[in-house]
Amino acid sequence: MRGVLFGLLILLVSNAIGQVKVSGVVVDEQGMPIPFVNVVFVGTTIGTTTNDQGEFQLKKNGGKADVSLSLMGFEERIIPYAKLKGIRLEIVLKENATSLDEVVIVRKPKKRLKKKENPAYRILKEIWKRKKKNGVALVKSYQFQRFSSRELGFGNMDSAFVRKVLRKKYGELKEHLRQNYDNDSYYMPVEFIEKVENVYGSNELNLERVDVEALRETGIHQLGKYVARATNVFKEINVYEDGIPILDKTFVSPIATSGFGSYDYVLSDSTEVAGAKEYTIHFFPRQNGDLVFKGHFKVSAKSYALSAIEMEILKEVNLNFVRDLSIHKTFELKNDSIYLPKSNEYKGEFTFLTKNKTEKSIYLVKRERYSKYLFNRAKSRAFYENPLVQSSKNQFKKEAAYWDDQLVEEEKGTLKLVAKAKTSTKVKRATGTIFTLSDGYFTPITGLQLGNLFTTTARNDIEGVRLRLGFRTFKSNDDRFRLLGFGAFGFKDNKFKYGLEARYLLSTKPRITIGAAYLNDIEQMGFTRFNERDLNPQPDKGPKAVFVRGQNFFLSRVRKSMFRFDVEVFKNFNVGVKLAKERIVSADPKRFSLAFLNERTGQVQHRTTDVYSDIYLSYQPGRQVEGFGVDRVIGPKLHPKVLLNFKRAYRGVLGGNVEYSKLALLYNHPIPFGKFGVLDATLIASKTFGKTPLSVITAVPSNQTYFLTPNTFALLDYYDFVADSSVETHFEHHFNGLLMNRVPLVKQLGLRSLLTFRAVYGTISEKNKRINRSTIRYVAPDKKPYFEYGVGIENIGYGNLRPLRVDFIWRSDFTNVNGPVSPKFGVRVGFKTSF
Repeated sequence: MRGVLFGLLILLVSNAIGQVKVSGVVVDEQGMPIPFVNVVFVGTTIGTTTNDQGEFQLKKNGGKADVSLSLMGFEERIIPYAKLKGIRLEIVLKENATSLDEVVIVRKPKKRLKKKENPAYRILKEIWKRKKKNGVALVKSYQFQRFSSRELGFGNMDSAFVRKVLRKKYGELKEHLRQNYDNDSYYMPVEFIEKVENVYGSNELNLERVDVEALRETGIHQLGKYVARATNVFKEINVYEDGIPILDKTFVSPIATSGFGSYDYVLSDSTEVAGAKEYTIHFFPRQNGDLVFKGHFKVSAKSYALSAIEMEILKEVNLNFVRDLSIHKTFELKNDSIYLPKSNEYKGEFTFLTKNKTEKSIYLVKRERYSKYLFNRAKSRAFYENPLVQSSKNQFKKEAAYWDDQLVEEEKGTLKLVAKAKTSTKVKRATGTIFTLSDGYFTPITGLQLGNLFTTTARNDIEGVRLRLGFRTFKSNDDRFRLLGFGAFGFKDNKFKYGLEARYLLSTKPRITIGAAYLNDIEQMGFTRFNERDLNPQPDKGPKAVFVRGQNFFLSRVRKSMFRFDVEVFKNFNVGVKLAKERIVSADPKRFSLAFLNERTGQVQHRTTDVYSDIYLSYQPGRQVEGFGVDRVIGPKLHPKVLLNFKRAYRGVLGGNVEYSKLALLYNHPIPFGKFGVLDATLIASKTFGKTPLSVITAVPSNQTYFLTPNTFALLDYYDFVADSSVETHFEHHFNGLLMNRVPLVKQLGLRSLLTFRAVYGTISEKNKRINRSTIRYVAPDKKPYFEYGVGIENIGYGNLRPLRVDFIWRSDFTNVNGPVSPKFGVRVGFKTSF
């Protein structure tokens, strides 16, 4: 026993002796703290930078090493290992006089300087003049190769977890693990994606073509839609743009023309690099909670182009799930005047509950390297307009030797770790849990998923409490075929409802998909005008909810057979046709009638058989998509959408007993306004031609639940307004915390404010009034527009879980003729998980 205790004591002592800990403060010769000093163990990649107060902490396990301290404009200083006694050090750096000719050194003032008093302002003005004419924009045409790697995994994992994942390979692979020395935890990668792309561009034609040359995916890819959105966080980060889109938010660039409204700038020094002078400018947020960065950039004194930029978000920023996020870009000089992208490194850490440094996380590291630049070798317009399209899953597969030439040693080590992690039961269990929490589906057997667990329960006056469970086939996002379905049961009507849909990717160039579906369910007719992708209505869209106001027996029993054909004519522009037959009857004939007069026979009919074709055009410029399969993952980047539908119903075909045409247009455009937030604007217009019964006429979209539903009116009852011609506008302005961040005490809560306004104007024709025999009296908002307006607070919750939104809504007056008068004021709740 004594031997065991003695052995443990020796082990503990040797471990403590082998661990090197250094902490201290770095100051200049006047005793002022110096931020952004690089502090590194010599001969290693283990390092950190000093904070605003010049403080740092550094730690490594095993091995003697000196510490290097360096910052542009100061003499490098080496602290020998013998002087690292574990005490708090005060280290003085001396200014390097040889590199400070014509230097203006400005520390961040306690009092904000006016623009003209700030030496950085002169340099920024020159950057603004030239920022649209830098890099490849200076040549007629260009081409280059871009290598990118994306590492995704778990952060803050203890050694026990890592040992269980790596098992017998732990001793061999532990040297490749990155360690978080702040809390002695590890980063465990579970996915690694490498890609080589050839980029061709023409500034004369304003066209760019990107072809994938090679692609390799290793590890576990199924982590859910929110992780998938997070992996798109670093797409198209262009610091020269005034607004930098990250996730579903827009950050103010540190070199934006409006930057002085969001940042404090400090010109720290100028240096000679390869015979050319460069300035270094540090930037700091004016308000820590705003969507801005902290960091510094280097700029050429000749061309005023950036040669490097490093920036990160502060922990106080009003952004959910994101604990850390940093961006490091470098540029290289070509032809003495053109600064071109050289490398990018992006890092992000995402946590589920809080931003606490000790909480386990999902981390993302993306690296990009640029090479093989060629200029002014123009190609034809047809070449630029016809990029290479993926047509098979293994189309871009390359041999291992190809990738060995592309990867650096650190990336090769990551690949080995991922290859082992993907076989770990512990990792599979963890990723499966994350997927279920994110998407609401779980996988009982490989290839089949059940859910969505978040839409299992609803209630209405016909079915009572309604339970629903769906399924879908799913192996990966590259599935060319997908089968979806659901079953539902109402405990009041004691009837089973179901739906089934199949989708198949028929061709990849052009991209053609086909689909077929059958539905036997309870539906709210007249409110779904645009449904080009999903043939069956989704359970989270519509009037089916647990908490509702008033009575809702205005429901229909629908049996529907459908077929859809869709082709992507060019990127993000789709043309499709849907063919369908719907048999519609009232779900409660005693209280709600859908009867109409058939003027040809003079008989009143209670059943509608609607046989129709629906042709649609969909254009979504700027939309990001991921995946090769029939259902692609949509990225978080904000983009406009235009959707045009033309529906034509045929009497006498397959038993159809109605004949009409309907034209509908939707235009949605989220417009970023920098730090002032995002305006989400929607315009909807529709016109019906021909005699149309209530079952298929367009009603003004109402909402009798206590939950917010997009593009509906919260203070209208179903069928308060019926219009065969109408125009709607829906505006929501989300301030993204701009106002709340400036209210004392409240700003600590991380809340965000918004304003809403919705209006509709419409008419109903006399011919449709004449055939109406339903229990609904037709009234349209034709005398004056009906409108609703409100204020709201979103991002309500705790820690990172802030899905709750509360809107306070008022409405204009109108004459109610169908049922009780709608409320003039209401409080509505929305649930949406956002960053």
